[in-house]
Amino acid sequence: MENRSTLNLAADFGKVEYPESMSIMDRAVGAVKSGKISNIVLFFRYPPVFTVGRGKRPENYKDVEVIEVDRGGDVTYHGPGQLVCYPIIDLRNKLDVRSFVKNMENVVIKSLSKAGYEAYVGEEPGIWINGKKVASLGMAIREGISAHGFAINISPEVLDGFKRIRACGLDPDVMGYVDVDENYLVNDIIENISEFYGKFSIIDKEELLKML
Repeated sequence: MENRSTLNLAADFGKVEYPESMSIMDRAVGAVKSGKISNIVLFFRYPPVFTVGRGKRPENYKDVEVIEVDRGGDVTYHGPGQLVCYPIIDLRNKLDVRSFVKNMENVVIKSLSKAGYEAYVGEEPGIWINGKKVASLGMAIREGISAHGFAINISPEVLDGFKRIRACGLDPDVMGYVDVDENYLVNDIIENISEFYGKFSIIDKEELLKML
């Protein structure tokens, strides 16, 4: 059997409450930091929730209850119709935050390209298609280990949540979505992250939790 300490693992947790997902993410960061697992990719779907990062600007989320987190960026929305991915990557040997963010942008762009979309990095943060922002990125680096990640809008249902805020200071009308099969998207994301950080093996969420 392959030594687990050399494995890159990915798990799809489906729909999870946001605080529970943060606990899982924190445990994953700890497992990578300690060397128990090389790198981990986590996928979540959320019930409606608003979060705000270190670049918070309260004028962008008036009359909205938010959860403060340690990622970069301002306010954003997570909810049904969105796929959220947290790549927990050990960057201690080569801590280049800009390159890491660029890699994750390329992962999203390449994954959407396979689904037939011409996505690009716009003048404003995020991934765009035809003038609409379809994916948001918000990262954190904890002692050389990445946390948080990116969210891709995959149905029009998610747009209602964005109407209540100015995500990253942007007008809600600029938010868009892609019509993709989320299971294919999960597999494509894993495949594309593997090009940067080595092959990832998909593991059942319960099995991963036992290892964290």
